[in-house]
Amino acid sequence: MAKTLVIVESPAKAKTIKKYLGNGYEVFASKGHVKDLPKKQNAVDVQNDFAETYEVIEGKEKVLEELKSAAKKADEVLLATDPDREGEAIAFHISEEIKNPKLKVARVEFHEITKKGVDHGVHNPRKLDENLYDAQRARRVLDRIVGYDVSALVWSKLAFGLSAGRVQSVALRLIVDREREIEAFVPEEYWNIAVGLAAASPPQRAPFVAKLASADGKKLEVTNGETAAKVRADLETARYRVAKVVRREQKRNPPAPYTTSKLQQDATNYLHFGAKRTMQIAQALYEGIDLKRDGGPVGLITYMRTDSTRVSDDAIAEVRGVVAKRYGKEFVPERPNIFKSKKNAQDAHEAIRPTSVEIHPDSIKKYLKDEQYKLYKLIWNRFVASQMNPAVYDRTTVEIDATPTVAAPGYRSYLARASGRILKFPGWLQVTEGQQEFAGEEESAGAAADGGAAAPAPAEASAAEAERAAPGASAEEDSEALLPDMKEGEELAVSPPGVVTDQKFTQPPPRYNEGSLVRELEKRGIGRPSTYAEIISKVQQRAYVEKREGGAFQPTLLGKFVVDGLVRSNLDIMDPNFTAQMEEELDAVGAGNLKREQLLKSFYKKFREQLDKSKKLAPWKPEAEKTDIVCDECGSMMLKKWGKNGWFLSCERYPKCKATRDLSDTRGSAAVRETDISCDKCGKPMIIKTGRFGDFLSCTGYPACKNTRPVPLGVACPNCGGDLIEIRPRKKGGRTFYGCSNWNAEQKCDFKLWQKPVPVPCPQCGAKFVTRTAGKKAMLVCATKDCGFKQEIVEGEGEEGAAAPDAASIVAGAAPTPAARPEPAGAAPASAERPQAAPPGPGAADRGATKGEAEKPARAVRARRTAS
Repeated sequence: MAKTLVIVESPAKAKTIKKYLGNGYEVFASKGHVKDLPKKQNAVDVQNDFAETYEVIEGKEKVLEELKSAAKKADEVLLATDPDREGEAIAFHISEEIKNPKLKVARVEFHEITKKGVDHGVHNPRKLDENLYDAQRARRVLDRIVGYDVSALVWSKLAFGLSAGRVQSVALRLIVDREREIEAFVPEEYWNIAVGLAAASPPQRAPFVAKLASADGKKLEVTNGETAAKVRADLETARYRVAKVVRREQKRNPPAPYTTSKLQQDATNYLHFGAKRTMQIAQALYEGIDLKRDGGPVGLITYMRTDSTRVSDDAIAEVRGVVAKRYGKEFVPERPNIFKSKKNAQDAHEAIRPTSVEIHPDSIKKYLKDEQYKLYKLIWNRFVASQMNPAVYDRTTVEIDATPTVAAPGYRSYLARASGRILKFPGWLQVTEGQQEFAGEEESAGAAADGGAAAPAPAEASAAEAERAAPGASAEEDSEALLPDMKEGEELAVSPPGVVTDQKFTQPPPRYNEGSLVRELEKRGIGRPSTYAEIISKVQQRAYVEKREGGAFQPTLLGKFVVDGLVRSNLDIMDPNFTAQMEEELDAVGAGNLKREQLLKSFYKKFREQLDKSKKLAPWKPEAEKTDIVCDECGSMMLKKWGKNGWFLSCERYPKCKATRDLSDTRGSAAVRETDISCDKCGKPMIIKTGRFGDFLSCTGYPACKNTRPVPLGVACPNCGGDLIEIRPRKKGGRTFYGCSNWNAEQKCDFKLWQKPVPVPCPQCGAKFVTRTAGKKAMLVCATKDCGFKQEIVEGEGEEGAAAPDAASIVAGAAPTPAARPEPAGAAPASAERPQAAPPGPGAADRGATKGEAEKPARAVRARRTAS
């Protein structure tokens, strides 16, 4: 019997596909790339049309031998690697290795790992696409050329061992530019003014609040307290009359099904998954999950690297039937909703959707990991919502004239406005389960939903961004309730809370997190669906940015120096527009409209000219500065220097005297803070210092005593009474968690938490501490199992008599409170590989880390913790 060999990338995918193909087919996995450019300078021959020298990846020899052996026993080979450029390159390399004149080799694509998807792929083979392969080769060569040459430039101008990438450097520039905007931002004062109103005569109706919009027919912007006081005085005794009442129906259209970038954005904002983690989970859902039915794994979603919102007719027919059955016929639009893909979309694959809407997330929850369930539910909800009717609101807007009665008013007349709406028909919101904002919703106004399209506010804009853009915009906000019935000309009177003047200050733009950075990259045309996660991952792996609480990226001083130096070098690769244009040219190579060699030659000639000029520029790092600090070892004076790990002091007699001393962290703060904690080695007081990894305790007896410890968080461990401390994984991009300082004691304690413990008692169950969650809305949550206490942190909310302290006091850290012993909260973080407990890292010199204080903290706190 003829045998067909099917080669895929993943063993999990191979297992799922084998179930559908049955006898006559053998399925093997390449386990990713089998060949790559070797890590040496001459891997690309620039003079010979950029010809590459590929080598078998170390460790893949055995895999290749298995594939060759299986190919010798087959009559036909189907290369079924992932349906994108990377998959095409893997298919080409495998084809080269198993080459045999008698062997029939074809390329197939599986856009979903289902019986239908696999059968369609097998019965529609094609030739290997040389254009797609050339596009991948061109990207790989560009990245190699830029990576090697620009990294060498950074080494020579800043510090040895640093690196720079083609697209990652542009992403880093976006982060640094945003930080510079924040640093340069000057808050502007403004005042929101509102007045409580009610009917002046019977019948009595519910009071409401109207917000001041204009004065004397012009938009009113109150920018100081004096003006606010005058306006308040005018409004407190003014006569109020309803000038206009507008009632209309408002529709909110559903968003399109997920593309890669939109999935990564919502996964970041609502599930707190990074881009890389999101794609790993999605890959598993695509390759197949064993649902204990039908003989093996089932692919749950379509291919997860896509920029298209296109959906197959069969999938639309299925989801419309499910919507009618599950929610009712009134939720099904007369015609399917159609969404336009972006202008530069490759449109090679469908949108990300469930392979079968009949597989509801809750029906298979027990077979999924928690993170798989959450992501699958997000995808399922979004796809079902995309083919439902719009949500419909009854919206009422009332304009109110206010005429001052005081002798000398600030203005002759004022206009206040109140808007309210109430949900009349939930439509697609019926399936979103409380989610309020949706990545890309503002792009869905053109959906072909019956009844026209509403223009929803951009769902991804933060409150700070909206407030900064238009301080007076709050006058237009809707309250989620209908206003009382009013008639034009009706008299109104001031009612509680009366006239309210609220001082505000404009806010700087928010720092990028993973979701908003992906959105910005997509908006600028930088990267493609298959590269977003890699770009974000690379930015985090280097010491160029730090992840703050809540996931925001803040550039380090090192990151700023790298960006500033590369920008001063006038390299095109640092221009976001140039990088976006390069992506379009790579797409043109993939489409066969541009030759690979033509693209590379055009780029390289100008790149070399720019690079040669930049080598003649001065070094990028700051000059050494003299100080009045005396060297502890030889008595000479110390110099303030900068190395790739931050600021440090170095003896002016270097290299004869190699004494160095930590000066500050990478952000430049040289302050130390006293504590009442005594050194457990010598008994002297300890101080809080800041290193490249954050705060740590250091003995004041240094250098005689080189003891360091993590900074306690002021919360006692509920298991053993030790101090809870922050634990940062050594692996770049790993998730921070919180554990007991006795993890390495004789009586080891393995208590762990994902959320930061806060020394505030729980008002509901009496536990002596709660935890602070990150995200769009910071929350205080009780760490005790089954307690259920949860409260949003409100800026400025007082502690006295309140259930929780204000946000500022939480950030600053409240006084330690003796901890009770609640139930252990949180499971051992699976991703916490080789963590470091609040890892200190005094700035190390260019020539290497200093002895003593620089090395001891790392040895003390970076030891491996075994997760329970």
